[in-house]
Amino acid sequence: MAVASMTFQDVLTNTAKTVLALDSLPDRLSPQNAIEVVEVRDVTETGNFLVRDDANGRFARVLTSGQPWAQKADIVEVGQAEWMVTLRGRATQQVRITDIVPELEGGSCSSPLSGSLVHAPGQGGADVIPLDVTIDAPVPRLTVYAEGDSKGQEPYFTGAKARNITLDRNESEAFLIRAQANLGYCRWRYRIHYQVDGTTAELVLNRPDGKPFELTAELPDAGGYTSVYFPSFLCARGGYDPREWFTSTGKEYASTQHVGVGVPCSQHR
Repeated sequence: MAVASMTFQDVLTNTAKTVLALDSLPDRLSPQNAIEVVEVRDVTETGNFLVRDDANGRFARVLTSGQPWAQKADIVEVGQAEWMVTLRGRATQQVRITDIVPELEGGSCSSPLSGSLVHAPGQGGADVIPLDVTIDAPVPRLTVYAEGDSKGQEPYFTGAKARNITLDRNESEAFLIRAQANLGYCRWRYRIHYQVDGTTAELVLNRPDGKPFELTAELPDAGGYTSVYFPSFLCARGGYDPREWFTSTGKEYASTQHVGVGVPCSQHR
C-alpha cells in the first residue's frame, strides 16, 4: 500500500499485508467489488461504558464473576471508541481510496444516553497514532495530528494536505479509527469513496453485525446515571483486585468527583 504525499505508517497503527495466490480472484471485477472488508473489530478496552437495561443492578454480578464482561450486556462506549478496520484490494487495477466520510443516521445525534455507567480506566498503555473523528461535530471528518504539532489536528483526506490510500490487488491494510462524542448519542456508518480503473465507486462500512456504529457522550453530571460500577484501584484505600468491583449511585459517585477524592469503597460493596 502507498499513500500520496505522506508515508502511511505516519498515521496508521497497525499494518497487515497479505499476498494471496494470483489465481484467487478473477482478472476483472466490477468497481463496486474492488474492495473487500476483511475485518471490523471493536478494540476499546478501557474507558467508560454505558449499560442499557441494567434492571436492579444485575450487571454487578457479571463484573464480579471475573469473566470478560463487554459482551454480556447491551453496552455502548461513552466518550470514545476505537475500531480496527482491515480492507483488501480485489481488483487487478490499483484501488485508490479518496475519502472515508461518517454519515449520521437521521442526520444528527440525540441526547446522551443514561443508564448504568461502568468506569474502567486504563492503568497505562502504548501510544498510538489513530485516525480521529469527533462524530458529533457539525461536519465530522477523519483527521490526524498535524506534523510538528502534538495538539493540532488536520483533515486526512481533504484540505491542503489531502492524502489518498492505495491498495494493490490482494493487498490488505489494517488501521485504527478513533471516534469521540462530546455532546450526544450518535449512530453512524462510514462511506468509503474510491477510484479504480478510471471509475469512481463507494462502499458503506458497518459494524460486523450490519448495524451502525454507535457512541454516546458522557452525561454532564454523573449524578444522572442510575448506578456507577468502578474497579478497586479507584478506591480511597490501597490494593487492587481485578475481580473486585464496587457499585454506587450516580449521585454518590458524582459527589466524590467534585471534591477530587477517592471513592470510599467500603460503603459500596
